[in-house]
Amino acid sequence: MKILILEDSHALAKIIALKISRSLDLEIEIAGTLAQAKSMIEEYDFSLALMDLYLPDAEGEEIVDFFLEKKIPSIVMTASIDKNLRENISQKKIIDYVLKDRTESVDFMISRIDRVLKNKMHTVLVVDDSNVYRTQISSILNTQLLNTVSAKDGKEALEIMQKNENISLVLTDKNMPEMDGLELTLSLRKTLKKDRFPIIGISTDEESAITFLKYGVNDFVKKPFFKEELSTRINNTLDALENVQLLHRLANTDFMTQVSNRKHFYHEMGIYYNHAKKENKPFALAMIDIDFFKKINDTYGHDVGDDVIKILAKTIKNNIKGQDIVARFGGEEFCVVLKDIHASAALGFFESLRAKIEALRITSNENEDISFTISTGVVTSAQESLEEMLVESDKYLYQAKETGRNKVCSDSELLLA
Repeated sequence: MKILILEDSHALAKIIALKISRSLDLEIEIAGTLAQAKSMIEEYDFSLALMDLYLPDAEGEEIVDFFLEKKIPSIVMTASIDKNLRENISQKKIIDYVLKDRTESVDFMISRIDRVLKNKMHTVLVVDDSNVYRTQISSILNTQLLNTVSAKDGKEALEIMQKNENISLVLTDKNMPEMDGLELTLSLRKTLKKDRFPIIGISTDEESAITFLKYGVNDFVKKPFFKEELSTRINNTLDALENVQLLHRLANTDFMTQVSNRKHFYHEMGIYYNHAKKENKPFALAMIDIDFFKKINDTYGHDVGDDVIKILAKTIKNNIKGQDIVARFGGEEFCVVLKDIHASAALGFFESLRAKIEALRITSNENEDISFTISTGVVTSAQESLEEMLVESDKYLYQAKETGRNKVCSDSELLLA
């Protein structure tokens, strides 16, 4: 993604650009006048612009309106702001304004850029019986690059939630027909925990804040509200949500390979196993182990050994479907679960994976080509428990090792015979 910095002080523009490039993976272009900016916009597609309000060839609303006309999301930079300027700027559909009166201002710019670009991945459900408020709120959130959907009451909101799995946050009014905001909050909190799915309450009276908070919302906004207050509370809530999600990923992900760890596997697979067995859904579970891994470490060193483990994990991830599970069980051993798949297709998948691994080459520090192979044990018939399936797959893995390695052994061979 590319952003434009429009600032007539070249020294300040360079400082801002340097700090942004160090913190965010973005390409940056710098313009010192509105004329230069117009020329660059003809050449590049910009995801966002940082703009000074006072330039040698233009100032104020003329600059802002140009970028709004070009539909480029913008953050305004200004050395000072009075009440009139603040009100005028706030009425424009810009992301935010930033005072460039101190060193910390650049850090704030970076955090705002990072936040709004992440907002593109989030959808907010706006629930209010007033069409005016739904439209107003959605417009403010769209300015923050958030996606929005809306509902006129709690009942319609629940119907939308069932159909749309991409909703990250609910913003709900209190007093509505059919189902009010408190009832909606209680209903959502039956299955969606406060730290994993945020809800923000809205009402015209401050007393509702206490009731809303006791019912399980994460925050509260009183009507009528300032645009800045609403957008700040939404952005802060999404920051908190993403921090929790990050901690959750770190707790459930193997650091080296970025696939699930053993603990997370047992949690996810425990849920799926019970569902698959109840619904009689076919699936396959496999244990995969790198052949002669100790020899690889002893010959080429542990760095190459780590590279081999990472490449195996990446190859498995790139070949499974999104619903499938891959986890590192420890060392060079992985467990893979293919969901909703019959025995013959599962056996074909793991044989194809074996061949792809065999064909891979890694270059050592001494420019040697290194290859490796895997042995795989597959179980496709459901046992009495998940633990029994793991024991069975280990048995077939051992069989693959004992009969020559670089092969797939499975109960599906018996089932298909």
